[in-house]
Amino acid sequence: MTGMQRGVASLVVAVLVTACSATDQRTEFCEAVAQLDRIDAISMEVSLSDDPSVRAALAQTTAQAAGVARMAPIEIRADAELIATFLAALTQAFKSTKFNEPLERSAAIGAIQQQFEGALATSVSNIANHTAKACSPSPARINS
Repeated sequence: MTGMQRGVASLVVAVLVTACSATDQRTEFCEAVAQLDRIDAISMEVSLSDDPSVRAALAQTTAQAAGVARMAPIEIRADAELIATFLAALTQAFKSTKFNEPLERSAAIGAIQQQFEGALATSVSNIANHTAKACSPSPARINS
């Protein structure tokens, strides 16, 4: 094998490894998003009057959202990080307020919602659009 052939072979191997790595990363990201959806669905069944369960559900959702943010592709990473940061702040608001003091809790939650107003909806939309394209089966992806 000549030097030129070795160079071309190395380039082909590098491209294949990168393509496989990108596919693995996409798969991990999509699986993490699917797990976040499952956790979120379960969280919706928690009674709001069961404060310990609400706190636990928020903590679990926040942890999974942080994992999604770490795995997110660069083009949507900032959006995923913003969502994870919002959930972390919301979780902290529930931890730092008491269930039997609803005005204090409502004020804390309202302040967080105001802080993320506008940007959160955009980030959620960006993540939803990306995952619809990257994580949904399509003829092009099934054959790849």
